[in-house]
Amino acid sequence: MGVSSPSSTTTPLTPITITSGTSFKRRYKACFTKRQLATLTSLKKSAGLAAKEATARHASCKFIQDVGKKLGFPQTTISTAQALYHRFYVYYSIREYAPQDISVTCVFVASKIEETIKKLKDVFVAVHSVKYPGSKELDPENVSEERRRKIIGYEKLLLETLCFDFQFRHPYEYVIKFVKWVQAFQTLDAKRLAHKAYSLAVDSYRTSLCVEYPAHTIAAGCIYLASRLLKEEDPEFHGLAEEQPWDQLLLSRIDDIEDVCQQILDLYICSGAHNATAQYTRIKIELNEQAHRRGPDPNMDDVTRQEMKARTPDWEFDGTTPLDVVNTNQHTVSYHFSTNAP
Repeated sequence: MGVSSPSSTTTPLTPITITSGTSFKRRYKACFTKRQLATLTSLKKSAGLAAKEATARHASCKFIQDVGKKLGFPQTTISTAQALYHRFYVYYSIREYAPQDISVTCVFVASKIEETIKKLKDVFVAVHSVKYPGSKELDPENVSEERRRKIIGYEKLLLETLCFDFQFRHPYEYVIKFVKWVQAFQTLDAKRLAHKAYSLAVDSYRTSLCVEYPAHTIAAGCIYLASRLLKEEDPEFHGLAEEQPWDQLLLSRIDDIEDVCQQILDLYICSGAHNATAQYTRIKIELNEQAHRRGPDPNMDDVTRQEMKARTPDWEFDGTTPLDVVNTNQHTVSYHFSTNAP
């Protein structure tokens, strides 16, 4: 069985000092455990901003989605921009960098990564159109040089945060592959299931799931949740069979699949989406009861279980933190890439 959860021992939580005060080593880390995210929140001194950051995250991801659509970007480019936003704020606080400026930067950088390139002035025009839908179209020549320079500066900072690693995998391709795989050994309304799971995967980028789990695990959770939702809407719907070992077939731990479902349901409950709060709450309760009956994963040791356990940041550093030092330009940084063959 494939294990989807990131290991806490393969890469450092934060850049590590190799020559005191002057040189740091940074490695790109694809996924973070819940404990690592809580620790980073404490290092950012953002423990008291959790609600504000969540509100900003939802608003910014919707803003990125609207700007991306205005620019005619495919969903892959939009999702890359949203993933960039989440990854940036793993290390930085909204107290230091305005979410809207970072959102614009993420759209601009994502267009380059996904080779759907737009000029920065075109991005500014789309941003103005989304912010002021009834107003006259912005003349790009009216954009101040200071604003352009700010976004270019943030672009450099964002690229450094990524450790110049531009490999993004999205759950969409796995949704299609998994549905086709399941259809091969059971009766399935494949088209409806894939369409619903794809929609859930799009919405998953309004949460921080993309920095917690690999794309195939997010896809597995979206398919699992889509099947439950469609079965409730239509009793005749042929979804995932109850008796199958979906953790093995979808190459992810069942706890992780359920956590993906839970976070998407939390998003819908908080936003009041689809006027189905009661339904989403009931499914959350059912998933909790299912997990309780199953018990803890017998293949997971206590240390890893604590690493994966949800945790609310409850402490902050006094004075300068290691992350404060790393997030400055007063040192030399070396970026290290994986040498493993694909």
